Amino acid sequence: AVTRILSPGMVYDPDTLDGARPHYVACLDDKSVSFLDATAGEAFYFLIADPVKRARLILSLHPVEIVVSQQHRDEVSAKSLTHGMTVSLHEDLGGDEVRTLSAGGPESARRLLSYAVHMQGAKILETVLPFERRDLSDRMDLPATALLHLEIFATYKGDLKGSLFQAINRCKTSSGSRMLRERLQFPLSDIASIERRLGEVDSWRKDVSRLQSLRSTLAGLGDVQRRLGKLSSPSVNPRDLQALGESLKVGVQIAAMTPDRPWRGLQLAQDLATEIEKTIEAEPPVLLKNGGVIRRGVNPDLDFLIELSTNSSELILQLEASERAKTQIPSLKIRFNNVFGYFIEVTHTHKDKIPRDRYERKQTLANAERYMTAELSELETKVLSAQSRRIELETQIFHALVERSLKQSRELLRLANAWAEIDVDSALAWISLEQDYCRPHFTSDRGLAICGLRHPVIEQALSIPFTANDLTLQKSHALLLTGPNMAGKSTLMRSVAIAAILAQMGSFVPAKEAKLPLFERVSTRIGASDSLSEGLSTFMVEMKETAELLKTANQNSLVVLDEIGRGTSTYDGMSLAQAILENLLDERGAMVLFATHYHELTQLTERYPQLHSGHMRIHEKNGDVTFLHQLTAGPANKSYGIHVAKLAGLPSSVTVRAAGVLKKLEAGAQFDSPQLSLIEALTPAQAEAENALTQSKLAVFEVASDIKGLELSSMTPLEALNRIAKWQQSLT
Repeated sequence: AVTRILSPGMVYDPDTLDGARPHYVACLDDKSVSFLDATAGEAFYFLIADPVKRARLILSLHPVEIVVSQQHRDEVSAKSLTHGMTVSLHEDLGGDEVRTLSAGGPESARRLLSYAVHMQGAKILETVLPFERRDLSDRMDLPATALLHLEIFATYKGDLKGSLFQAINRCKTSSGSRMLRERLQFPLSDIASIERRLGEVDSWRKDVSRLQSLRSTLAGLGDVQRRLGKLSSPSVNPRDLQALGESLKVGVQIAAMTPDRPWRGLQLAQDLATEIEKTIEAEPPVLLKNGGVIRRGVNPDLDFLIELSTNSSELILQLEASERAKTQIPSLKIRFNNVFGYFIEVTHTHKDKIPRDRYERKQTLANAERYMTAELSELETKVLSAQSRRIELETQIFHALVERSLKQSRELLRLANAWAEIDVDSALAWISLEQDYCRPHFTSDRGLAICGLRHPVIEQALSIPFTANDLTLQKSHALLLTGPNMAGKSTLMRSVAIAAILAQMGSFVPAKEAKLPLFERVSTRIGASDSLSEGLSTFMVEMKETAELLKTANQNSLVVLDEIGRGTSTYDGMSLAQAILENLLDERGAMVLFATHYHELTQLTERYPQLHSGHMRIHEKNGDVTFLHQLTAGPANKSYGIHVAKLAGLPSSVTVRAAGVLKKLEAGAQFDSPQLSLIEALTPAQAEAENALTQSKLAVFEVASDIKGLELSSMTPLEALNRIAKWQQSLT
C-alpha cells in the first residue's frame, strides 16, 4: 500500500533538514493563513482578511509549500508568493480527528491538517499540537524588507554567516535555535511580556556557575520536537526511539535545575525515558530485521527465543550428551545438513543399542544409521524458527512502545517547548555576558537614549575594538546623517534598529546603557537591489519599498532610510529625498534615521526643529583621510567621495579629473542643461588640455597642502628626503 507521499513540506526524514530553521507548510483562505511544521509538531494560524497582509506574512515566514483550494490558487499566483515554494491543491477538509485538532480554528487550519493526513497518514495527528491562534497586534511589525536590509537571518548574498541570527545564536539545541529565530522574527510590543523575558535572561546572568552547568546539560538534550515527529514516520527505527529516551532523560535533569518553573508532565517523561532505557538495547541496530533491539528481561518468550537463537549450539551439545548417557553409545553424534536438517548419527557397531521406541530411522549409510527423535525434532523447529520469531516479537514490542510514546507526544511536545525556552533564555544570558550587553529600559516619553551602542555582527567580526556611539532622540524626532561612504552612517543606523529589535524580543542589547521607546514597526530602506524577474529596476524597487514605508509609518515607528534617490538624476534624486523626508516630518511623526549624500538637505534643520544634523567624524592630515566612525553633531563639510574612489583603485586620471570638475561645481560653475551635468561642452582637444591643466594644478595644490601640514620637528632627515622624492614624483 501507499503509506507516505513526499513533498517539500512533507519530508521523509527530518534529519536531513536544517535544525535551526522551521519547515513550514502554509494554507490560506479568505480570512486566515495557517502554518504547520509537521517535523516539530508546531501548528498556528493568524486571522487576516487583508490579502496584502496575508502575502506579506507568508513571504516573511517563507514556507516551503503552500496548500490551497482551487478558489485561492489565483491569489497565490497573483501575489507572487510561489518564488521558491511549491503550490499544492487540496480540497478535502478532513474528518472528525482533524476537526478536533483544529477546533475553533479557521478553514485553512483544517485543510492543512487534512493535507498532512492525506500525505502521511493519520498517525501524524498524534505528533502535532492543537492549532494555536497567534495575534500580530502584540508583536512588532517587522516586514520582509527590514529582515533583508538589516540582514537579520541572512546577508545580502544569502549567507548565514554575517547575519544577526548567526551572531547572537548561542543555543545548545536545534529547537532552541528555531525558537530564537521566531523571537527575532516577531519581537513583542507588550511591555509586560518583554520584561518577563528580560527577567528570565537576567536571572541566569546572576549565577554564572549555574548557567554554565545548565548549558553543559543542554548540550545533551538534542532536538526533542523532531525526535517526537519522527515517531509517526514509517521509517522510525530503534535508534530514533533510543535518542528520544536519552533526550527525555536530559530534559528531566534540566527541569531539576529549574525548580521554580511550573513543570507539568515531568513524571510522564521520566517514566517513558525509563521504559525506553529498560526496553531498547544500549547500542541497537538501525534496522529491526536483524534483531538485537530489545533487551533481555522485557518478555519471557523473547528471552527464550533469544536463548535459542544465540545459544543453539550449546543446546544441541546438551541434548547430544543426554542421548549418549541414555543409550550408552559413546560415538553418538547430533549432526546437521541442509537436506535433512538435524539428525542423530550412530555407527553400525552400536545399532543394537538403539531404543526403537524413541528413535525413527531417517537414512542408512555404509557405516552408520541416521535417526530422528521427537525431542530433537522439537528442538530443531525451535532453533530454526527462533530467529524469525525473535525478530517478529522484537518488532511487536518496539512498535508497541512507539505507539505508547505517540499517545503521550502532545504532552511531551509542551515539555520540549519549555526546554527550548530555557535554552533561548540561557543562550541570551550567555552572549550578554560574553559580549558585555546591557539590559534595555523602555521610556514612557517615547524618547531614545543609547550610550556606547555597537553593531553586534560587525563587532564580532572585527579584530580591533568596535567604535561605540552615543545617540539621543526625542519622540518624533529625526537624525539627518551626512558624510562619506565607509564612515559608518549605515552601521550606526542599523545598530539602532537592531537594538530595538533585540530589546523587544527580550534580549539584552550591545550597549553600555539603552533607553528605548516601544516601537510598533521598524521600516527600512537600505542598499541597492533590483528584481529583474519582475521587470523592476533598482530605482523602482527603492521607490516601491519607500512607498510601502510611507503608507505604514506612524508616531510609533522607527524608520531607517539610507541614500534615498540615488538611482536617478541628481536633481530628481535630491528632490525626492527632500520630499520624502518632509513627508515623514510633517505627516508621519515617526522616529527617523536618514542618511544622505545630498548636503543641501541639511538646510531643512532651519525649518524643522525636530530634525538634527549629524555626521561621522573624519580625521584628515597630510592629504590622508582616516574614518573614525564616531557620531558628531552638525553636517559634514565634505563627502570625500573622490578619496574613497582612490582607495577603491580608480585610475589617477579619473580621480584627478573628478577633482577638477568638483572644484568648478563648488565654485558655482553654471551649465546650460537644466539637469546638473558633470560633462562640460568641450571638444576632445579642449577636454584633454583642460584635464592636463587640472591635473597640474591639483598636483601642485596637493604638494602645497602636504608641505603646510608637515611636522618638521618630528621628522628625521631620511623621512624628509623620502617626502621630497614623493613630491617630485607627483609633480612629474
